[in-house]
Amino acid sequence: MALTDPASRAVGYLILRHLYDGDIIEWPIPDDHPQRPVFEDLEEQGFIARWDRVWPLHDRYRLTERGIAAIEAVYRPNGAGDFYNELRQRGLNPADRRAYIASRGLDPFLWPLLHDPWTHWSTFTELGASYYTYVWEDQRPPRRTRHQRLMARPQYLGHSVDEDRDDLEDDPLYEGDDPMPVALVDLDNEADHIGHHAPDHGDYDIS
Repeated sequence: MALTDPASRAVGYLILRHLYDGDIIEWPIPDDHPQRPVFEDLEEQGFIARWDRVWPLHDRYRLTERGIAAIEAVYRPNGAGDFYNELRQRGLNPADRRAYIASRGLDPFLWPLLHDPWTHWSTFTELGASYYTYVWEDQRPPRRTRHQRLMARPQYLGHSVDEDRDDLEDDPLYEGDDPMPVALVDLDNEADHIGHHAPDHGDYDIS
């Protein structure tokens, strides 16, 4: 395949696999879709084409003969799960994992992408792929240690953020620490003090 960028090449082959497995992709892909350039390249190079249909009116992408040949050259799903389990049981380092895949006549880049049943063309660039991550584990950016994550967090009023929350950065719902400390105010006592002035900012805990 002529796609030269690794991420685009990966998505391109995942699109071919998707269509080869009989799944549907509506034509045309939306203009604002992040993978639209990949679809345009695949069409221009003759790997996919528009499937003109009389009914229903929504057209779909289809594989051309060239696209079928390209995906069949690298995609062999039968026994892929067993092969992956065998690879893991060998306890090889990442370089040897790739060498072992190559020794079986398989492409170390494409095999883990195409044979991971949970990898999808529309989410690969954001979520990655478990097979691919395992095979190319040594190519991933180093993961920050617990100490590095704690030191990177802001500190308020001389106290660090709760150290028991060291995994919050991995939580997709976590939006970061509060930008401002909570101001604790005893309304029963503070209001009676001469010269009392309420804080200019912060929340009030009146419990």
